[in-house]
Amino acid sequence: MLIKYLPTNFPVGNKSRPRNGIFFRAKKLSVCFLFIMVFVFVQSQIYSQPLALGKKKFVGNVIHDGNNIRSDFLKYWNQVTPENAGKWGSVEYTQGSYGFTQLDNIYKYALSHNFPFKFHNLIWGQQQPGFLTGLDSAQQYQEIVKWIDTTGQRYPQSAFCDVVNEPVHNPPSYKDALGGNGATGWDWVIKAFELARKYWSPNTKLLINEYSVINDASANGEYLQIINLLKDRGLIDGIGVQCHYFEVDGGVPVATLKRNLDKLTATGLPVYISEFDINQQDDNVQLQRYQSIFPMLYEEPGVEGITLWGYTQYETWRPYTYLVTDRLAQRPALQWLRTYLAEYLSAELISPVGSASEPRNPILVWHTSTSATMYNVQVAADSNFSSALIDSSVADTLLQLDTLAANTKFYWRVMAMNAGDSGGYSTAASFTTGDKITGVKEASTVTAGFLLMQNFPNPFNPSTVIRYSIPRRSFVTLIIYNSLGQKVTTLVNKEQNAGAYAVTFDASKLTSGVYFYSLLANNFFITKKLVLLK
Repeated sequence: MLIKYLPTNFPVGNKSRPRNGIFFRAKKLSVCFLFIMVFVFVQSQIYSQPLALGKKKFVGNVIHDGNNIRSDFLKYWNQVTPENAGKWGSVEYTQGSYGFTQLDNIYKYALSHNFPFKFHNLIWGQQQPGFLTGLDSAQQYQEIVKWIDTTGQRYPQSAFCDVVNEPVHNPPSYKDALGGNGATGWDWVIKAFELARKYWSPNTKLLINEYSVINDASANGEYLQIINLLKDRGLIDGIGVQCHYFEVDGGVPVATLKRNLDKLTATGLPVYISEFDINQQDDNVQLQRYQSIFPMLYEEPGVEGITLWGYTQYETWRPYTYLVTDRLAQRPALQWLRTYLAEYLSAELISPVGSASEPRNPILVWHTSTSATMYNVQVAADSNFSSALIDSSVADTLLQLDTLAANTKFYWRVMAMNAGDSGGYSTAASFTTGDKITGVKEASTVTAGFLLMQNFPNPFNPSTVIRYSIPRRSFVTLIIYNSLGQKVTTLVNKEQNAGAYAVTFDASKLTSGVYFYSLLANNFFITKKLVLLK
């Protein structure tokens, strides 16, 4: 573009032209322009993708208006919940007359982008059709069955469905049509789930949803009672936990919130944070709340995803819960959230990367990953890792390898993990060995000391892997105990050579609960806790 402005008498073929001439400056500007364009393109790609893209746990949001779905939804979220379009009162304005347009649009949008869609909701004490109050119990029951059947047939590819919303705080006025309290105290909830199980796709996870169950111990206990009744009957597939600002940002310590959340994940059912928001006008205060609360929720082992309740100014149910202004500016909390999720369980290699003449027992080093408690390291002779020579988990961010073949090219990669999740493998790096061995004899194993690692996964069901290392030949005993200190089983009881070991613990015949595993090797003794959730 710059060349056409050169004078006609410019000496194009003159090799002796000065480097500070017009042509050189034009070329330099073109290169700079190209670099800027590439940088802008790369940044636009990064910031036009969902925050939790590639993560095992989704971060979703609600769609406020099914007739005008915002184009920037794709820039942030990868799970969809209709804010109001799926509520019975929004769909069936008058008896037998359904308005599915907005809900259909949201459902199709989610499927077209391969986002999990949650139907919200079937039974709730709010936003229900007014005509129900004029019907007797038998007629109400017929309408309930019709509603559940109709929606089940219409939205068969829903990933989730909130069958009963807020049973503790907002039971419906027509609950007697479903059996009322009954012998269990919650017969109406059980009946609602039985109907959903009958009329909805078996591929849709049936959820219950409630608020104030992690900030209020009493509500938490009542919620658990309902959940266990449903669980015992095989009717429930997951637990919805609302986390609005008045629950998580109302003065209750984060430790208390986590303790009550742990009680719900201890059921063994997956937990979904269904309605999260922080209503703070001050940007810095909202940011601080996100930084203290969101990781606690997202990193909880039993939590499988978080759905925020709105994100754009003037389109949220409370005035200051928004994350994007009406001028499309991102509030600091949203900027932090993207950075946090990008770093969460992502592994980045340091060395060796592309080097030659590495020792045959090289030390692999990588960056610490946010929230990781363990790393899985793979080394292979091919870039596809079709046959890994080394597949080991370590708690540190470095690993010295056993002696490898000389003058050979190897590939390695790392996956960051914690008790409830794992990131994807890092981009692979390669190195080529030389002839030398550093500090040890050939065919020996380098282990700095005795080490017992945290089992993975943890919590687990029904099996988990326990890894340990010993620096020299030792008699090793690895025993599982229950919470009363009684021996459950002995996994290892023999002499072993120096090296790293992995043992699988199968707890399929045990009940849910807290257990302990102890390693005794020579004079080294250590105990760690593991949690079985069924």
